[in-house]
Amino acid sequence: MTARARVLTLALLAAVVAVSSALAGSKADSFTVTSSLDGKTVLPIRSHWIAKPLIDPSDGQIAEVDYFIDGFHAWTAHSAPYSYGGEGNWLITTFFKPGLHSFTVRATTTDNQVAIDKFQARVIAAPRPPAKLVGTWTRNVSAADLRKGSPGLVGGRWTITISKVGWATGPNLDFDVRYLPNGNVVMGPEVIDRPEQTGAFCGVTPLHTWKVAVSAGDKSMRLNPVGTDSCRDRVAVMQGTWTRSR
Repeated sequence: MTARARVLTLALLAAVVAVSSALAGSKADSFTVTSSLDGKTVLPIRSHWIAKPLIDPSDGQIAEVDYFIDGFHAWTAHSAPYSYGGEGNWLITTFFKPGLHSFTVRATTTDNQVAIDKFQARVIAAPRPPAKLVGTWTRNVSAADLRKGSPGLVGGRWTITISKVGWATGPNLDFDVRYLPNGNVVMGPEVIDRPEQTGAFCGVTPLHTWKVAVSAGDKSMRLNPVGTDSCRDRVAVMQGTWTRSR
């Protein structure tokens, strides 16, 4: 091989290596994911947990973002903004044991590239509800009540179980409640702890204040929205008098 041929061969080889390195590094460098909770060492009871994938459009599109808590799959988001529980919803930690927990966001592209973001943070103890409210309450939801909500509601006997997790209307159907100093409550979204949950009372709705009146002896509880609650299903089921069953 002549000296000139050797020079051309080396030049071509260098060019191939340079291009290959650039292509190999472009996807790895341009596809990352972070989240709005990165850097947090202690989580409050309620946080917006939003994933932030970064990818060059020429390298692919985001197919989904999965959320894991202590290794279990808790939620999947398919479109931006990639929010845990759906846009505007909250990571509500009342179902956790206090202490250190791991949180992971995994973003996947349409051509199966994967980027992962992990962090650990402590969760504080959930506050206990007022003692006079703790327990199980029931009421019959009538046809007149149902007219306030959507056609999918089912009349009959409904139950509320009040605990530190939230107010539950059935298995894995806890929703967030904040207790006010005047005895009233602010009702919020579903407390999500598993991906198959479908949403309780309108999904993500604006928080709304409800008046709580408990009878002498804590045997009955009257619930009424303060003003107009935009979640009609919540009004249909919750508004009225509840009787303590235990």
